[in-house]
Amino acid sequence: MKICVGIPARMGSSRFPGKPLANICGMPMIEHIYKRCLLAEDIDEIFIATCDDIIKDTVSEFGGAVIMTDPNIPRPGLRVAEAAKTLNLDDDDIVVVVQGDEPLVHPDMIKLSLRPLIEGNDIFVSNLVSIIDRKEEWRDPNNVKVVTDLDMNAIYMSRSPIPSVNHEETRGIRYLQVAIMPFRWHFFKTFNNLTPTTLEKAESIEMLRAIEHGYKVRMVLSDYKTISVDTRKDLLAAERLMKKDQIYFKYKKGNKT
Repeated sequence: MKICVGIPARMGSSRFPGKPLANICGMPMIEHIYKRCLLAEDIDEIFIATCDDIIKDTVSEFGGAVIMTDPNIPRPGLRVAEAAKTLNLDDDDIVVVVQGDEPLVHPDMIKLSLRPLIEGNDIFVSNLVSIIDRKEEWRDPNNVKVVTDLDMNAIYMSRSPIPSVNHEETRGIRYLQVAIMPFRWHFFKTFNNLTPTTLEKAESIEMLRAIEHGYKVRMVLSDYKTISVDTRKDLLAAERLMKKDQIYFKYKKGNKT
């Protein structure tokens, strides 16, 4: 079984245009993500899926692999799926989507996200989640909140604060999606061809496409804290954390140890 990591990146983000090349500690964000994924165990191939020549040129400069895609692809996961068609994968191979705005992704998060697909024959896609411990995270519309069933399959995802607290009898755990998403290749091809759904479009969350079409999306709890860079404020916060990050030291430019 082959395991690949695909990182979607484009310059035209509506919330933060050009963010893949945003500077963090003297390095473009996309380079941080690529080099951190290189440190993950048992990964056979890593590529960046993009439609922008400037990203392609930047990735080539630091020695990364790039697959060019159609600029009209609307969702990041679907961009990776389209790029992965060029890799001659077998149906049981796995493609892990690591979002291109997670500069503090820990290599072990990839291994953790793969567990349901490795251990279960009936799980074809999974996502990481972390526990929300601040009201600001829960209320932030840039963050995707998740509610699950008793087996940790996603019931719904929203940018609004869910579950509601208006009539709560007890306070449950609040989950935040962490955008690391492994797909079994045969399902990724299916997912790529599913009809876009109403809730997917309403929330701008592509995993809702799988949920609305009746597929299980297994959520995996992660203790790792990361930052999705959706604004310049997020970028500054990511840089502060990066300066103290032990993984960064392993690939930091000029580090010879």
